[in-house]
Amino acid sequence: MPTPQSFTRFYASAAHGGIRKGDITMNEDAEEIAICGLDGVLALVEHRLHHLHNESGERDWAAFHAACIDDMPNLPLIHRLNQAREAGTPVVLLSGRSAAVRVQTKQWLHDWQITHDALWLRPEHDRRPALAFKTEVIERHYAGRRIRRVYESAQHLDVARDYTARGIPCTLFGPNQGNGATREQFELKTVRHACEHVTLYPFYGDDDYTWADRIQQLTAGACLLCQAEEAEAERARQAATARLAAQARGLPPLEGSEKQVAWAEGVRLSAFGGIDKLTVWVARVDAEAEREDPDHWRTIKQGIARATAYLEAQTEARWWIDHRHGISNSLDGGRALVNAVAEQEGYF
Repeated sequence: MPTPQSFTRFYASAAHGGIRKGDITMNEDAEEIAICGLDGVLALVEHRLHHLHNESGERDWAAFHAACIDDMPNLPLIHRLNQAREAGTPVVLLSGRSAAVRVQTKQWLHDWQITHDALWLRPEHDRRPALAFKTEVIERHYAGRRIRRVYESAQHLDVARDYTARGIPCTLFGPNQGNGATREQFELKTVRHACEHVTLYPFYGDDDYTWADRIQQLTAGACLLCQAEEAEAERARQAATARLAAQARGLPPLEGSEKQVAWAEGVRLSAFGGIDKLTVWVARVDAEAEREDPDHWRTIKQGIARATAYLEAQTEARWWIDHRHGISNSLDGGRALVNAVAEQEGYF
């Protein structure tokens, strides 16, 4: 594994493909800047993702950020940014990484000889999305400056989409494509996806990893940004379908943000799909249940009716989102949902 001390020797033998000269134009105009992210861009974070994605489902952001000192560097990008800065283009490092690890971050930048003009980290205890934080920094401190190019992680597609909407060139970096252990080789792979968009993929690995197979998979599909846009469009279509279904059955409109309502519409539709199946089941067993124990069965039907009315009255999108777990479009799902409401409200 390369070390900061072996940076020059290691990089001299590494492939320089992927970053073209046009990605950052050497420009003496002080009004032009380049912006670059850290996690997943300059710093490869695969070794610490287990703090966020694990079997427990808990995200330990403090541990994730604290492990940044051991990140592998994106050597070709570092080289290009250093060249750009030497030629007069200020380099701004803008990251959603917590400022709690500013000392470790500055040490890492120093160790890997990453020169820059500004370093912006998210303030401690700031829970805003990365897009909100980064937009504020740019608008407050770099208003009027021309942004030549932004380098961003494919994990922050909303940020990339915002830059693109503003007409700012944005180069996306996908996750490391290597296989881990020895990491004796480093290259930066350029992949042109089926959507014609280009993504750069760091490759730390060894000869045991067959890049040719992986690149076939990547080029055959759309880039992550287009995948996200298609998924968002599909969610919008599903939300519209759910909204029309809710109107058809006389359910009141949901209240909340546009995103919350779109999410909650699908949850509510699934819930009432389960209740519809429960209603069909009640009609099928009604006569027999009435004969066996009429008093008990009438109490059950009354509880179902009152629980259904309770659910019909829930118009807060947040309520449906908070109670989404366990809701399913099935007979058992409908039974469980109605039973839970009836017991909570004392209908049985």
